[in-house]
Amino acid sequence: MTKKSRLLAGAAIVALLLGGAEAARRAADLPSLPVLVNLQLDLTPRSQTYKLYDANPIRRSSHPAPLPTALRPLDLALPWKDGGTLGTDAFLQATHTHAFLVVQDGQVVFERYLDGYDANSRFTSFSVAKSFVATLTGAALAEGKLPSLREPIGNYLSAEEIAPAYGHITVGQLLDMRSGIDVDERYGGSLTSPVVRMYVSTDLGKFLAGLSGLRFAPGTRFEYRSVDTLVLSRVLARATGQSLSSYAQQMLWEPLGMEQDATWSTDSKAHGVEKAFCCINTTTRDFAKLGLLYLNQGRAGGKQVVSAAWADEPRQPVNRGDALDYRDGWWIPPGNETDRDFSAIGVFGQYIYVNPATRTVIVKLSDHGVEQDEVLTMLAMRRIAHFVAGKN
Repeated sequence: MTKKSRLLAGAAIVALLLGGAEAARRAADLPSLPVLVNLQLDLTPRSQTYKLYDANPIRRSSHPAPLPTALRPLDLALPWKDGGTLGTDAFLQATHTHAFLVVQDGQVVFERYLDGYDANSRFTSFSVAKSFVATLTGAALAEGKLPSLREPIGNYLSAEEIAPAYGHITVGQLLDMRSGIDVDERYGGSLTSPVVRMYVSTDLGKFLAGLSGLRFAPGTRFEYRSVDTLVLSRVLARATGQSLSSYAQQMLWEPLGMEQDATWSTDSKAHGVEKAFCCINTTTRDFAKLGLLYLNQGRAGGKQVVSAAWADEPRQPVNRGDALDYRDGWWIPPGNETDRDFSAIGVFGQYIYVNPATRTVIVKLSDHGVEQDEVLTMLAMRRIAHFVAGKN
């Protein structure tokens, strides 16, 4: 076969595959073929993939509150793999970090940007957004728009929006990832993965309405599932009478003094449903302000955004050996009995780490591997928190 023949044969196969892919895309309400076929997802750094999707705007605060800055060196050895250590620069490079910010006692004491990014660069959050949704849940409770975490979601979502089997799931079970809704959390590029299909869907309402299975009886165990946060966000939208991004602007961006406009990626312009399980897109310093809200007992800009008890909840110690625990939208590292530290975590290495004992917040935005080095990274950040607070 000549080179020209091989090219023609290859083109025919591609055309055939694209025809089948287009039919499958239309049936599943997935993005148009240019996004998928041109491999934009593979060619775009994961932290910048928000550029490929529609989004709802979140305006900066009308009273921005810049963080005071008193930079100093961060020269220390951080615990790492196999009992070894890494210096700060080596740690940032090994974990493919683009932005790293340390705020101690309300001041920025260390700030580093790599790979051409800077303080004005916007990054997507991935599952760090789940901690924002959890915070908005606390805000809705504080306002009385949600009466209780024991509320069944069937009080807010109709049988056309969710399967009847889900109607008795409670808000609290969604918050703690105990709903049992069967959407497998298997990350990968293939559209055979339910969570990937959810991520790229152009009609999340239709996606949710098409679900009916339960992996287990609601409330009987924990399984991390992004779909729980998506359903929770639809309950919040119904309870508050606002879109998720509008409520975030009112209850977080405004009182927290966010300095930059942000966005929350959506399924499409036509539907405008936020990808609540991921994809808040903002700057490093504005991400840090969510952590500061929890350090400050749920208060910001003269407003009690969430109750002090809500802000304290992620601090509660756990005893699970070397594993991470999950509570109220936050991850708790092993050995947190003294520091009471916790963190928002997003796939590919996004973090908002909060250490109440040292009054430290650390933001790390990266393009690291899928679910890679989370415990080690949090232990390294705990070491940094002690260092900047003078608790070596």
